[in-house]
Amino acid sequence: MNLCPCGARGDAAAECLCSPQRLAAFRDKLSRALLDRFDLVVTVPRPRSVELAAGASEASDAVRARVVSARARLRSGVPRRTREADDLLSHAVDRLALSGRGRARVARVAQTVAALAGAEHAEAAHVAEALTYRTPRELEVR
Repeated sequence: MNLCPCGARGDAAAECLCSPQRLAAFRDKLSRALLDRFDLVVTVPRPRSVELAAGASEASDAVRARVVSARARLRSGVPRRTREADDLLSHAVDRLALSGRGRARVARVAQTVAALAGAEHAEAAHVAEALTYRTPRELEVR
């Protein structure tokens, strides 16, 4: 979905013309409970012509192998969080006002990130990456 009704918010090549009242009405349509149910929220900017003309990136076979390996790793037992990862997650609950559901989702995404990286444990870096996939500030319901 767009970050605003006009679709320009967050786009460096366009100017958002939405008034604060229009933005507030747009955000009010989204409940925090609904946003809290998404594991990943990723902002994807409009691609530039250079990016569209670029050659192929990583081959699908390599990505598939990594995903299959991570799934097997998760089936055999989820990576346990380190003390530093637990501390970061606890700090995030206080600072970012994560709900219990939000905390559980961040922890699960961190385990997936760790599995994809082939790590034995979910480290603080994995939790930090998982936190970046939470709702963008522009969509937070106040």
